[in-house]
Amino acid sequence: MELRTDVLRDSISFFGRTLFDGNEGVIFFNWTGAGFELTFRGTKVEAVLEGRADYFPTEGTNVPWLAVFLDGARVPARIFDVPDGPGAYTLFECPTPETHTIRIVKRSENTKGRVGIRSLSVTGDILPKKAPARRPRLEFIGDSITCGFGNETDETGMFKTALENGFKAYGAVAAELLDADYHSICISGIPLCNSYNENFTIKLPDFSDFRPPRRAMEDYYAYTDRFQQEASGFASGFEEWDFKKFQPDAIIVNLGTNDAFRCKASGNDPEEERHFERRYKEFLYLLRHLNGPEPVIGCTLGSMDYYLYDNILRAADAYKAETGDKRIFCYKFGGIFLWEEGIGALDHPSAKTHERMGKELADVLKKWI
Repeated sequence: MELRTDVLRDSISFFGRTLFDGNEGVIFFNWTGAGFELTFRGTKVEAVLEGRADYFPTEGTNVPWLAVFLDGARVPARIFDVPDGPGAYTLFECPTPETHTIRIVKRSENTKGRVGIRSLSVTGDILPKKAPARRPRLEFIGDSITCGFGNETDETGMFKTALENGFKAYGAVAAELLDADYHSICISGIPLCNSYNENFTIKLPDFSDFRPPRRAMEDYYAYTDRFQQEASGFASGFEEWDFKKFQPDAIIVNLGTNDAFRCKASGNDPEEERHFERRYKEFLYLLRHLNGPEPVIGCTLGSMDYYLYDNILRAADAYKAETGDKRIFCYKFGGIFLWEEGIGALDHPSAKTHERMGKELADVLKKWI
């Protein structure tokens, strides 16, 4: 039995923000923790996957990494990368027919290697989709920290997607502790907003000709996967995310670390801080407009840099004063404890730090959900 994308969406369950590209015949699941699940009886499950490599100075070429989970296990049965281009991948195989639920999840982040599915073949039968049990739903909006950037590192201390484990990021840890489903909308290096001075751009010292794309979460959050569509040549007309598909009980925002970097690199221009504060408040209005009045919104920061935390407090207080919205809280994660937790790639939180952060957040969220 072979299913292509025109019927695939009705036969198996997708989770996370997934983008169907009708022109290419690919369903992309680029976000950390996104993927698909099916229950089957048979001997083999094979997928034709489409990998897209991404290049960034100091890192070279990144490719996506996936994990295969079998029958609800917490530890993946296997992890593998998907090099650039299409290829056939065996997701499960056994000598005699067996019944299993298989879950394919992206463990690396968007824009550092993207991936989609073209078709799925099962030697046997795909069983009817099960109605999912209603569990708490969490949404995490953030940067490299939320992605789990560098949380598994090697002796070089440098970043590679093979050692970026979204399942050990604080959001996944908190979701497991709360028995919750979750979405992660996170990109390394992304700020909440672009700079106040449009002429100001961050430069990489050893790559003078490289200019990072001018991107900010406030311009990308409303779309299913604007990054993928831009990489496919779109300049406008991006697919808007259908917020009815996933209605979170809590939205956790962990943005400001890259904005702080920009503020410092601007020569500590005080207008950059004021600009961030204004845009943070407007982002809270955007979240409430798109998600409705029910979700609690957590304005968090950490565990790398706390430079703009006071500005986040003021932005949240101003928003609450203007709206009367009481379902807002602020929280500062504990800092990295180097002696006990070690350090991840490029001074990012290690898996141990993420585990502690996830426990902190779960304790806070218990009061709200």
